[in-house]
Amino acid sequence: MSTKPILRALAVSAAAASVIAAGSSSATVSAAPTRPSPAAAECQTAPDLARVRSGSTAKEPELYSKNEANAYGVIKDAPRLPNGSVHIPTVFHVVSDHTLSATEKARWERLIAAQMTVLNDSYGGKTAPDAADSPFRFSLAKIDYTVNAQWYTVSPGKTERDMKKALYTGNSETLNVYSANIGGGLLGWAYFPKGYNNGRDYIDGVVMLDESMPGGTAGKYAQGDTLTHEVGHWLMLEHTFKGACSASGDFVADTPREAVPQFNCPTGADTCTAPGLDPIHNFMDYTQDSCMNMFTPGQVERMNDAWVAFRQVPTS
Repeated sequence: MSTKPILRALAVSAAAASVIAAGSSSATVSAAPTRPSPAAAECQTAPDLARVRSGSTAKEPELYSKNEANAYGVIKDAPRLPNGSVHIPTVFHVVSDHTLSATEKARWERLIAAQMTVLNDSYGGKTAPDAADSPFRFSLAKIDYTVNAQWYTVSPGKTERDMKKALYTGNSETLNVYSANIGGGLLGWAYFPKGYNNGRDYIDGVVMLDESMPGGTAGKYAQGDTLTHEVGHWLMLEHTFKGACSASGDFVADTPREAVPQFNCPTGADTCTAPGLDPIHNFMDYTQDSCMNMFTPGQVERMNDAWVAFRQVPTS
C-alpha cells in the first residue's frame, strides 16, 4: 500500500471488544452529536455492526459475549514487543462455487499477494506519516481452494461454523482468512480471541469479501483495508465509535471519541464535544479504504497486550 494523504479518513469495522484506556478522562457522556456525516442516519447501533458498505443493514456476529466484556475491556499491561518481532503465519482459504481455472487461481494469487503487502504496510506504520508501527508482521503460509456453493455466500451462523470446522488450521497464533462472496452488504467479520483448546478453536479467524482485496471489484472498498480492519478485531481492537461520546470510548486514550461510525471520508466531522475530530482516518472506523491509513500508538499497545494475554503460545 502506498502512503496515503494524512487527510484521508480511516475505516471503522464491526463491533469490537473494549480497548484498554491509558489515562482515560472521567468525563461523562456528552450531548447528542452535532455534526454526524450524512451516512450516519443509515447506521444502526454501532456495537452491533460489522464492517459494512455504506447503507447496509446487515449485522456481523458479536465479537464476544456480554459476560466476557470485563475480561476483554481491561487487559494486563505487558512489555512492548519490538516492532516487527511477531511473525504471524497467514492461511487464505479461497471459497468458490465452481472449480477455478488456472487463470482464475492466478488472479486470486495476485490479489492475495497484494493484500499481504497492504496488511504488512498497515501494521508496519507505512501508510501515513503519523501511523504507528507495531510488533506484527504477516507471512503467507498457504492458499487452499474449496468448492462449496453454500460456503461461497457464507453468513454468520451455522454455515460459517461448518466451513471453519472443515478448513481451520494452525493455532492461536495463526491467522485464518476465509475469502468468499459474502452477502448482505458485509465486507467482513472477526471475533476476539477466546480460550483455546476448548473444542471451538476453529471459530477463530477473519471472513472477508474476496473482491475487497487490492485489485478486486468492490470499488471504494477494494484497496485491502477490510482485512486490515478485521485483523484489528482479531487482535482485540474495538471500533473507534464503540463507546460513542462516553468517557470510556473504545478504551484507547489516543483515539478521539466518536458518536457514530463514519462512512466515505467526511473531513472535519466532529460528533462529540470532547477534544479531537472524529478519527475518520483510523483503520477501526467505517470510512472507505482510501480514507483509512493508520493505527495510533495506543491501539498498538492494546494489540500488543492482547497478543501476550490471549494469543501468544507459551514457550517451554
